[in-house]
Amino acid sequence: MENKGKILVLDDEQIVLESVSRILEEENYDVKTSRSGENAVNMLKQGGFDVLITDLKMPGMDGLQAMEALAEVDPDLSMIMVTAYSTVDSAVKAMKLGAVDYIRKPFTPDQLIEMVNKVMNDRKNRFEKRYREDTFEELKKAISSTLNLKEVLDLIVQGVVKILKVKGATLSLMDKTREKLRIFAHHGLSSNYVDKGPLDSSKSLGEMVLNGKHVWIRDAVTDPRVQYPQEAMREGIASILSVPLIVRNKVIGAVRVYTSEPREFSEEEIKFIYSFAEQVALSIENARSYEDVKDEYEALRDDLWEFMDKQGWL
Repeated sequence: MENKGKILVLDDEQIVLESVSRILEEENYDVKTSRSGENAVNMLKQGGFDVLITDLKMPGMDGLQAMEALAEVDPDLSMIMVTAYSTVDSAVKAMKLGAVDYIRKPFTPDQLIEMVNKVMNDRKNRFEKRYREDTFEELKKAISSTLNLKEVLDLIVQGVVKILKVKGATLSLMDKTREKLRIFAHHGLSSNYVDKGPLDSSKSLGEMVLNGKHVWIRDAVTDPRVQYPQEAMREGIASILSVPLIVRNKVIGAVRVYTSEPREFSEEEIKFIYSFAEQVALSIENARSYEDVKDEYEALRDDLWEFMDKQGWL
């Protein structure tokens, strides 16, 4: 089984270190131990850890002092305070130093495992959120550097796939009749799948997006809302998420995300995608405005050159 994470356990009692190590190693965690805060700091400097589990009362550098020193070495280190001396003051200090939770000795193996699993999951979500936000900022800078509509659309679908770590993405815009969603950009999908046909906005999936609501399809092959289930199966698509692109309360299109494995999107991910879609819609409108102005200018320029040529001025 894959290693679930690296944990540093700090306690001055050898029996506690051995007990915690045994429990967590059986859960496939990589566990290292230390009986002093000073040694724990040196260990952290030599190799990164995901989680620190530390006792509060120890000779020399106590748990709070160790947490403070370790946080300076690695500000992203997740921490759990374990102690038999449960006081509100110590708990508050521990939380300020980054402790995820505060539990008392004695604890059961199940309590310890549940705590560590929760901390590891929260840590993963925190890093994924940071990754999305950092990648989103990079994407916004790239988009703002161009007003070419095609380049903007291509950057958007590439960014969606990278940020959400999915199989592929498409960006569709409404036609003038608002009856069809036409794909203008795609990434991670085959041309055969992309060219399978237009998306009918009168169908249930398109209709919900047209009404400004996101749509999540867990199984793209069996869900009746999907227009092209056989094509989705051949493409290796499991789940689909469609989010509307809205400008001034008007739906102009949709971003559609495709996964190769069944996937549910968290509430935080949905909120992020909506925020992303809002920025995308504004970028498209800005690029469209530029394209319209450029087209008008080029048409006027051509007319002017034709007129001057006819008058013999050229």
